[in-house]
Amino acid sequence: MNSLIELTAAEIKQLADVEPKQASKKFELIANTMNDEQLVEVIENMDIVTLTQINSNHDISCPSIMSELMTPEQIRDTVCQQPLYWEEKVKNNADELMQQTFDFLTYLIRVQPSEEKQTEVLECIAEEPAGLFYLSIPFIELLMTPSDDDLDNNIADVFDDEDDGTTVGYTDRTEAEESRSLEIDDPRSLLALIKELAPEVEKQIKSLLKNESSSWQTIINKFVGEIVTQAKEKNESKDEYSEVDDMFSFLD
Repeated sequence: MNSLIELTAAEIKQLADVEPKQASKKFELIANTMNDEQLVEVIENMDIVTLTQINSNHDISCPSIMSELMTPEQIRDTVCQQPLYWEEKVKNNADELMQQTFDFLTYLIRVQPSEEKQTEVLECIAEEPAGLFYLSIPFIELLMTPSDDDLDNNIADVFDDEDDGTTVGYTDRTEAEESRSLEIDDPRSLLALIKELAPEVEKQIKSLLKNESSSWQTIINKFVGEIVTQAKEKNESKDEYSEVDDMFSFLD
């Protein structure tokens, strides 16, 4: 393996452990000196904890080279791990949780270079139970308590024609979003994107909510609990496999 790649990945990982925001900036700077193939190798040499730390602390108002180059599987794992790093003020506030998940998903999905990659990312996230829970959180209030102008049932498409102002975006909006004048910072915009690019994922989100009868705040807390539990279980499983690998490392 290229020693430069190994060294770069190790330096970024070490920095991410103490200053994840600086690690994110360092990767962006390194991107000016390496080609995409080299950067992909650097990313492949980072564990999911490092990738999660960096992406969680990236300035989401700016596109990220790292998340653009990550595979759908790496993005999925990052999404499923991110709740372990939420601050207490986020964990204990349903509104904060909706905003946090919406912002992170918007950042990870919108930055992708093509609709094909966006679709792959959405479908990959939804394949993981924790990922589907995460995908649902930004839309729970929207779908469970639609406004008077929305469709009559609780699991409804809820779009309007209001212009909510100008916001920062990453890629061009889809035709479905444009026709409804939805802005990038409106959760309905992301839901429209999902419906347009990955209709089966949209159906999965709505199906997940069909049998829920609690308040939207309670549902969010329930889903977050499921995500955190699954993330911890996955980490414990990896640790167990790692211990076994270490026991037999002398055979290598």
